[in-house]
Amino acid sequence: MPNNDNEKRISSDTTPDEHHGQDLTRGPIGRQLWQLAWPIMLSIFFYTLYNIVDTFWVSKISAEAIAAVSISQIALFIMVALSMGITVGSGVVMSMHIGAKNIKEAERILGQSFVLSGILALFFTVISLIWREPVLIASGASGLVFAPALEYFTITAAGSILIFIMMTIVFAYNAQGDNFTTTKLFAVSTLVNTILDPILIFGWFGLPELGIAGAAIATLISQAIFIIIAMYFLASEKMMIPFRLSNLTIRLESVKKVLNIGLPAALTQVINPIGAAALLFITARSFAEAGTVAFSIGFRIEFFAYLPAIGFGFGSMALIGQNMGAGNFTRAREAFNKALIYGIGTAIAIGFLAILAAPMIAHIFTTDPIVTQYVNSYILYIALSYGFLAAMMVVVSGFQAIGRSWPGFWLYIIRFTLVSIPVSYLLTIVYDLPIESLWIAIAAGNVVSALVGYLWIMRTFNNMKEIDVPVHPEQPVVI
Repeated sequence: MPNNDNEKRISSDTTPDEHHGQDLTRGPIGRQLWQLAWPIMLSIFFYTLYNIVDTFWVSKISAEAIAAVSISQIALFIMVALSMGITVGSGVVMSMHIGAKNIKEAERILGQSFVLSGILALFFTVISLIWREPVLIASGASGLVFAPALEYFTITAAGSILIFIMMTIVFAYNAQGDNFTTTKLFAVSTLVNTILDPILIFGWFGLPELGIAGAAIATLISQAIFIIIAMYFLASEKMMIPFRLSNLTIRLESVKKVLNIGLPAALTQVINPIGAAALLFITARSFAEAGTVAFSIGFRIEFFAYLPAIGFGFGSMALIGQNMGAGNFTRAREAFNKALIYGIGTAIAIGFLAILAAPMIAHIFTTDPIVTQYVNSYILYIALSYGFLAAMMVVVSGFQAIGRSWPGFWLYIIRFTLVSIPVSYLLTIVYDLPIESLWIAIAAGNVVSALVGYLWIMRTFNNMKEIDVPVHPEQPVVI
């Protein structure tokens, strides 16, 4: 049974601040969901700004340097997907133990998550450094781009443990109901990177001019500062679930539970860019460079539809996880429903705004009349499906929060492999229909995967019984 200190640590009177988490098994769900969601959206904004700053300064070196960074990040994205998979699994299991008031086990899961991330980071680092040349060639590095790509990738891959630890920290705070701390740290990290980029790239203030290597080093330094500050607070006894060195252990039974959630979550993260690449290939084959440019612009705009879905989806994971651990399935389902409504509503609003602003958006990126026409039609057809896209993403997070990640993986397979890719191929390459048919195929993938996902998760909630997850704190969480 938990002692009095543990009860106080997760009492319903605990309020979220930069050092505390919160008990999400009680209180107004809507307010808690917003408290968890908006910091995540802001964090994603800072991370996006981080990449924009990198691109800006690297562009001052050469066009090849921009291409080198972009190509290197294809392989690095797989690293982020792997790290997110492990940390999603650890975060869900940890939040369930918090809900079950099993603080000792939640602390152990937290420590174990760092061990697992370290092992995975070591594996990725060794493989990526040994095979770095074939990996870059497969990603498209050649000619004048290959050398700077190799230099940038070697440095970032060597320091890959930092991104693994960062992702572990983000989900450790999220499981405790505190996303605001990591948001502030993302802001600090972005600021540090913004300052260091030109200093290290161009050798300001008497430092050696490092070129593209300077951009890679600036990234690693900014990530390290994020980790140092975050770990200082995470180790504080003021945290609901503090980090302790004594918990840097592994228990195979719980590792299996983490991987059952984390592995399909990692694969799900990888499917999206692969599916997008396949659609880009079909677009290029049927509509040449103009279609490719339009698709790239439209896909970037979709980021704003992703934003609320990711925010409310990840925010609901902590809410659903803690209430699953407490055996409160009614509240867990209510948290999912609110996240779904908020995510869909916000995405629909963004879609309508995008449609109204379509001509202006197109002219920001291009003056070519054909590309402009293609971009306008992309926004018109696909923005109408933003609500379905958000719904599908919230459903995926909901499945992960209840400890069942494979359905989310299959929903992405349905979206791309069963709908968008074959239908777009059939309509544009086989039947030679105009580009609007391609956009309709993509929108159809959003609609079908959302509807299937909603019916699937509703059936899952309806079939849940109280024995699925224990209420009593002395019992282990069963997934």
